[in-house]
Amino acid sequence: MNKLLSLIIELFLSVGVCRGQNTANIKVPEDKYVVAESSADGLPAVIVANAGLRNFKHKKQYGWTCSLVITYNNLAMNGMPTMEESDFVFDYIEKLDADIKGCADKPNALFVARITWNGTCEVIWQVSDPERVHEYLGGIIKNKTYPREMDYRIERDEKWKGVSMYTKIKE
Repeated sequence: MNKLLSLIIELFLSVGVCRGQNTANIKVPEDKYVVAESSADGLPAVIVANAGLRNFKHKKQYGWTCSLVITYNNLAMNGMPTMEESDFVFDYIEKLDADIKGCADKPNALFVARITWNGTCEVIWQVSDPERVHEYLGGIIKNKTYPREMDYRIERDEKWKGVSMYTKIKE
């Protein structure tokens, strides 16, 4: 029995569920959400950003930006989703967020922002181990197990230049 338990634990750890190898000694700030309204190309945009990352010092350890874009099915006015559609997509995003982050004490990703604009919802994370996120999101897309059309990209950004506008949003 102990050998079986050891094998299960070893398998569990080998898939990287709580590895956090680059983030083991980093104190991750508590998420602090701020909401901002804006517009682009004449259409309204709603941004939910994580102000808790404003003074985060360990950017290099989360040096990859993951941007996931989901296309809404049901729109109201000006490219904004209906309330039902918004609730449905946000529930799905919460599941993705939990899976992408992994363990709370050593997360693989930090939520940066969610932007709703022109019939889409973009979610942005800064990631420590991009391969884990790529395998996870790539598997969802390959197996077509997503409820709405979606795509993602992961890019190196150790200084967080591409997301700095979101970390500077004031409460």
